[in-house]
Amino acid sequence: MGLFEAVIRALIYLCVVGLCYYLIIWVLGALGFALPHMVLTILGVIFILVAILILVRLLWPVLGNITLFPPR
Repeated sequence: MGLFEAVIRALIYLCVVGLCYYLIIWVLGALGFALPHMVLTILGVIFILVAILILVRLLWPVLGNITLFPPR
């Protein structure tokens, strides 16, 4: 899998995770559970950490082969 495919797959995964995040918040709001701002902030931070984990896990095999400073 090349870099282009890994980036496209990562973007798709991030869109799905983001959609799940907003769907959970929307369903809880529709059921009448008013979430405080701090809870939404904490859930947002968890979403960002999961997004970083997805990016690292998908792009590490591709970017791990790039040599920034080749030996002389």
